[in-house]
Amino acid sequence: MKNKIVIFGFVAILISLYFGGIAYQEFISENMDQVYINIGYCTLFLSIAVYMWHIKDEKQKNNS
Repeated sequence: MKNKIVIFGFVAILISLYFGGIAYQEFISENMDQVYINIGYCTLFLSIAVYMWHIKDEKQKNNS
């Protein structure tokens, strides 16, 4: 179970990097509405990754 949580955390980081890249490309083309939307998705997935690592740490603390 622990490994699944770590994998989901890494997948969330990869997805957030994808949206960050799209936001950067839209910033270069000066389409600010799309930049803000993609930054929002990027932060959403980064917060999911941080929460997954928090869950992993809590499960380790409870099992010890």
